[in-house]
Amino acid sequence: MFKILIRNSLILALGFYLSIYVLPEVLHVNETVSKYLLMIPAVIWIIRSNDRWLLNMASIVLGFLGLAIVFLIFESI
Repeated sequence: MFKILIRNSLILALGFYLSIYVLPEVLHVNETVSKYLLMIPAVIWIIRSNDRWLLNMASIVLGFLGLAIVFLIFESI
């Protein structure tokens, strides 16, 4: 259960990082387009998963926390 939670959280954190920072700033993609490029696959992935909904919601929260930690560590340098 923890392995699935950590895997899902890391995948979502990486997707959040790509859609918030890399696509708009580096690749010059519109922010609205980059938001939908993450949200549509993430929602489909969560809906299609066979995990319990509580595990999926915890993965989303931990993904946001992982993103915040990445921003605090790497973007402040």
